[in-house]
Amino acid sequence: MNLLAHVLIAYATLPDTDGQECTGALMADYFPGRDLASYPRGIRDGLLQHRAVDAFTDAHPAFVSCRRAIAAAGAPRFTAGILADIFWDHVLASEWHVWGRPLCGLGLDPFCREVYGRLSRAEAYHSPGFASVFRFLSNGSWLSSYARLDGIEKTLAGLSERMSGRPDLAACIGILVDLDREIRGDFAEFWPRLLDYARDWARTSAE
Repeated sequence: MNLLAHVLIAYATLPDTDGQECTGALMADYFPGRDLASYPRGIRDGLLQHRAVDAFTDAHPAFVSCRRAIAAAGAPRFTAGILADIFWDHVLASEWHVWGRPLCGLGLDPFCREVYGRLSRAEAYHSPGFASVFRFLSNGSWLSSYARLDGIEKTLAGLSERMSGRPDLAACIGILVDLDREIRGDFAEFWPRLLDYARDWARTSAE
């Protein structure tokens, strides 16, 4: 799953630890080679849940189906899984009233502002890699931009700049448009299963 999904899951299933749980959930992809044991419980839970959610997602038949459809539609080699993650964040954001609001009680923009506030309160725990990303997240309304096709296109263009070989991921916005119904159908099948898994993970972690 991508950033918006990860932070919503942490927000909805983990105890509020003054922003640590949301910070850990978003920081997991910017945490190479760091000692997790030196971080507080909230950071650890958010980060470990992120990793568990990714493993669950990668193995789920709905995600496999979505990834295969994107690959067959012409995605650059080895990028279909990345595109599926980002396209599913677009589904989550663009249908927030269906998937997001029931979990947090907030519209998309208010939720993102709350997340940015929580990340700021836990800023002392930001890893060096995440510290630079946080500025873009908050200043550019990054998370809420996933609701729009131009926001997804911008995200894909930025991601291409950081990838080896610089595949033209922004050009794949046409795949999202062409497969819109199928991508949304796979997400609708998957999301309730993911929430059940995340809640079980949170309960087990608290024991």
